[in-house]
Amino acid sequence: MFNRKMYSLLLSTIVLSMFISSSAFAQIHVISTFSDYASIAKEIGGDKVTTEYLSHGAQDPHFVAPKPSLAMKLKKADMFICSGMDLEMWATTLLDKARNKKIMDGAIGFVAVNPGIELLEKPKGAISRAEGDIHVSGNPHFHVSPANWAIMSENILIGLKKVDLENAAYYEERQKAFVDKTHRRLFGDELVDLLGGERLNEFLLNGTLFDVLEKEYQGEKLMEKLGGWMKTALPFRNKEMIAYHKNWSYLARDFGLTIIGFIEPKPGIPPTPKYVQTTINSIKEHGVDVMLVASYFEKRKPNTIASKTGIKAVFLPLSVDAMPELTDNFKLVDYWIESINDAIGSSKISSRNSQ
Repeated sequence: MFNRKMYSLLLSTIVLSMFISSSAFAQIHVISTFSDYASIAKEIGGDKVTTEYLSHGAQDPHFVAPKPSLAMKLKKADMFICSGMDLEMWATTLLDKARNKKIMDGAIGFVAVNPGIELLEKPKGAISRAEGDIHVSGNPHFHVSPANWAIMSENILIGLKKVDLENAAYYEERQKAFVDKTHRRLFGDELVDLLGGERLNEFLLNGTLFDVLEKEYQGEKLMEKLGGWMKTALPFRNKEMIAYHKNWSYLARDFGLTIIGFIEPKPGIPPTPKYVQTTINSIKEHGVDVMLVASYFEKRKPNTIASKTGIKAVFLPLSVDAMPELTDNFKLVDYWIESINDAIGSSKISSRNSQ
């Protein structure tokens, strides 16, 4: 009898300890609409989270088929991350199918990354379908701006603390490290150590960064201390380009590009042969060398324009994991800047050879 009681007590203790152990190491399951959000969530969540995304990096973010397999993923989620705008309208259908109360809009597991971001290209006046696929609140492709990542990560941090308050300090520390890393990749260590990353980011967002960099400090202009992506991107600062779609507006703002026109006559509307010819004439008139095209778009029309004008068509992946080597947001921006610089360099060589 005694042995039987001791055995039952021992068994209960083992089961209880296994339950406590599994609870202590249980990870928060985060699912996002896009890989870019998942990448930031992983930076913040570390080994406390697992991440998945619904739209793969090489996919058109506007159009994702609401497959039952995607709804099944959402059934198991503790947290769901989306833009918070009308970019992924398909996500609403998936959330309805998943019937996971933890991640429905308004629940603590639902996270929108857009609050606090200064949105570009907000439509004015009456909105009509005749104007194409207009986003009613503004351009939702804000993830292409590293200057927006701090705000996006803050919104994700808030969500993680809501669903896993026990590890709040861990998430806060990692989010702070992510923001610092972003600022140092943007501006370089020397300038961040001197002026502070948050302050530099504010200058960039309000358009005064390069005015500030013209000021002198200890006998030389602050511009001499600029590093990171902002320095690497200087070759195409103030450069005129065209784009297929309004994917790159925030990137253009950050790095000083001027996009003078689009291959699409209106957002989401494919160009007619007549409009393609108009684009060709504009390229020749302005002497534009580079065309930015998100790699999920069809290639025929951009290549036709390139063959008739000599412009360099640069097909850029819009999101993380669009290519095997682009495993996080930092590698993605590295790739964008390197690709645009390469295109400008080859355009200059072609121009010299034609003279």
